[in-house]
Amino acid sequence: MSLLGNDEFAVVMFSASHIRGAVFSRNKNTLTLSRHAEEAIENSDTSAVWRRVLSRINCSKSMPLFISGSFKGGIFFQTRSVELPVAEQRSSVELELSRHLITIPKDYRLQIMSSDCDDDKVLVNAYIFPAESIGVAAEALSGCNRQTDGFIYPLMACQAGDPTFYNAEIEPGFCFSSGQWRPFADGESWQQAQKYWAEIFSDLFTLPADLNINAFLPVLLVARLVTRRDYNAKKAGLPVLPDNLRPKRIKRQIQLTVTLVITLIALLIWGAFGTWNSSRAEYTKLRDEIKKLSGETVRMQNNARRLNRTNKERSKIVSLKTAEYDVLAFLAAFSSLLPSNVSVNNFRFNESGVDIAMASTAENLDLARILKPMSTWKISQLQQRQNRGGSGTSINLKLVPDTGKVTKKGRRR
Repeated sequence: MSLLGNDEFAVVMFSASHIRGAVFSRNKNTLTLSRHAEEAIENSDTSAVWRRVLSRINCSKSMPLFISGSFKGGIFFQTRSVELPVAEQRSSVELELSRHLITIPKDYRLQIMSSDCDDDKVLVNAYIFPAESIGVAAEALSGCNRQTDGFIYPLMACQAGDPTFYNAEIEPGFCFSSGQWRPFADGESWQQAQKYWAEIFSDLFTLPADLNINAFLPVLLVARLVTRRDYNAKKAGLPVLPDNLRPKRIKRQIQLTVTLVITLIALLIWGAFGTWNSSRAEYTKLRDEIKKLSGETVRMQNNARRLNRTNKERSKIVSLKTAEYDVLAFLAAFSSLLPSNVSVNNFRFNESGVDIAMASTAENLDLARILKPMSTWKISQLQQRQNRGGSGTSINLKLVPDTGKVTKKGRRR
């Protein structure tokens, strides 16, 4: 059992003469009474005795704590009934109070717990006491600044077939046997009952050797009830203490759970926002890089196209066939003969000769005379026309090698 999320819980029994407490712990499938202590009240402050006992068993405020005992004016009885929900079972028991009590308190608290029987009905344990009797336990708890997970009368854990129960501090002079209260007679039957109780609790718990089972019998009974598998399903009939004496353990767990869920959601949102913001920054950076690279690509494409055109022109020049004549010598000779008022707009070598486009400010230009010193070339075509407005002359000239004066390698005979 992991009670309320803890592997340990404490049970403290109070009476007019003693305070006894024990801590039970679970290790895997073994329940162990790990620590126990008892203090006599005598003339001491009751709250101080409570504090000493809780300190000796090392019961922290976070550990579930159950108290047990007998309130003044309280009466325990049993009845058999069909199995009902807790609220309806309580109403059924209240209808039978007049059969078990001489007088019913005006303001009372009723504690019930059902357990299975041999027949089709259930055994209902009931404990009724005046509400004002709670003041004794409330004062002791307040004095040591503690709260309790609940008050449980010891015989709430009573089951069909249990041996005789007797504890002088709980019900002095009386024992509970076979569903009835009887005057206690300390004899062989009680000694046999003690052996049965020792066997029962030795099977349930690992007990220390120095434990007085008879003195701690109420503590062990409450522990047996709390560790029952169906305890959580049937504990709704046990609460009898006011809310201020009980810790808001479940409420705090719910609040803590809600807080953790909200924190988790906030962390998820924060993480998602951080991821989105990081992705957005990365996207913006990549977009700028793409834009920059796109511009660089366009620039390189333009340069490539320009270089391609240049290479094409250069390829044309490199691959140009000029009949194996010395081009540089021709250009040097041609440019040296042209007068200053003539400009060359374009010229092109080909296999048959050279095509030249020129412009001149002179109206009558005698190119045959001007180019006469170029004896290895002759004029194949010559077109001259006046520009509109008489501002100059456009000339298209074609020169071809003079085969009569040039050898195949461009030398004079």
